[in-house]
Amino acid sequence: MARGLRFHADALADLARQVAWLERNAEPSWLDRLQNDLARVMELLRAYPSAGAVVAREDEVVLRSVLLPSTPYVAWYVYDARRAERDLWIVRLLHASQRRPVPDVSRWVPTVRSRH
Repeated sequence: MARGLRFHADALADLARQVAWLERNAEPSWLDRLQNDLARVMELLRAYPSAGAVVAREDEVVLRSVLLPSTPYVAWYVYDARRAERDLWIVRLLHASQRRPVPDVSRWVPTVRSRH
């Protein structure tokens, strides 16, 4: 059985910012490409949760990143590797050249205690 996939509020805010920027500065086809890329990445991650590169790890909770196939965006996602029944969460959507924040897995998975 494939994991469920959800969007964290941080990722939804990122998506809103990216869409707003594209609406102001890019051809309308870019919005379609972003939508198609997100659908493809969601399908990939449901089937293969470990497809992306590891960004951070707290015990068995893993934060990974995956490049969107035809647009310059990176999705960060987090999941508990030992609990296959738990949902996978897309937690950030960043432009590939955007400065990335220091990852804090505990922000997206409350069961992990922050080291900060």
